[in-house]
Amino acid sequence: MIKKKPTIRDIAHAASVSVGTVSRVLNEHKSVSPENRQRVEAVIRKFGYRPHPIAQSMRTNSTKMIGGLVRNLTFPMMAGFINSAEPILSKAGYVLVFANGNDSVAHELMIIEMFLRRRMDGLLVTLCDEGAPELRKALKAVNVPMILLDRELDLDTDTVWIDHRGGSALATDYLLELGHRRIALLAGNRAVRPARETEAGFRGAYAARGLAPEEWLIVHSDFIATSAYRNTADLLAREEPPSAIIIGGTMMLPGVLHAINEAGLRIPEDISIINGCDSDLAEFATPPITVIRKDFAGMGTVATQLLLERLGEAQPKKSKPRRIILPTELIVRRSCAAPAAVAGKNPATRRTAVRRR
Repeated sequence: MIKKKPTIRDIAHAASVSVGTVSRVLNEHKSVSPENRQRVEAVIRKFGYRPHPIAQSMRTNSTKMIGGLVRNLTFPMMAGFINSAEPILSKAGYVLVFANGNDSVAHELMIIEMFLRRRMDGLLVTLCDEGAPELRKALKAVNVPMILLDRELDLDTDTVWIDHRGGSALATDYLLELGHRRIALLAGNRAVRPARETEAGFRGAYAARGLAPEEWLIVHSDFIATSAYRNTADLLAREEPPSAIIIGGTMMLPGVLHAINEAGLRIPEDISIINGCDSDLAEFATPPITVIRKDFAGMGTVATQLLLERLGEAQPKKSKPRRIILPTELIVRRSCAAPAAVAGKNPATRRTAVRRR
């Protein structure tokens, strides 16, 4: 026999209070006396009562849910973001619901619509393409507090950025200081801010020394490992290949290492590399890879705090949007050295020839 689920009236009767008092306890209203609150909470625990979420949200005009849209949940940095954001929201009484945009404008549009239909109280959003007009239109129609993550859009909303430009400049200047001049940049897709800022930092470091990179050294593609492998292999096959590579995306490193190994090159004797973010692979590779460290966990903390302030009306929606830029740093390991003095020769060809003897 299935037991009947207790109702709010059952709780009120057992606690000898009114239905209104139970409702105010459930909604954390401060007008309830401590004695009544303790009595009602004890009965709720005894009965195992759970208020109906839809009915409760209609009464309070709040679902206590936050929607998180990210372009790809497989990126390792998302773990740091989620692990920092979720506890803060949970402590404030909110549930974080993440959805994977899967690098698709159509899919991201569907997720935004779903979040709004489910009446999310706020949104944490990043996108695969800042230039997509349909995405901009959809986000402009959002009527709940929203924090934009590492994207640059003309929206009246708070934004948290990573200083990709500064990190790229640090990495490029470090390689230039070692004597490299043919430095390749795998910059990712210009449709998103990180790729554009990474290129700007790269060019800026050259310009600060009165130099300019050769344009063929700047490669824009997507951020996945297979593309990084193909692009790196193409660069290394040139008559005068780069002596160093800066990897702009978070998922590119395996592809770059594969291409370098396949070409028979040694790191850093034949080629130097710097990865665009830190990871277990970068830290424990042989040799360990120099990286641009980016604080994605910090982004989760800051973005969540900004959102909670908007939800709590500490910063009303009509107040001036805030922009927070999180710093980056260069972590020097053993993957960089002065360029090999093999003038006019392709190290890839040289190493392959040696291997075949």
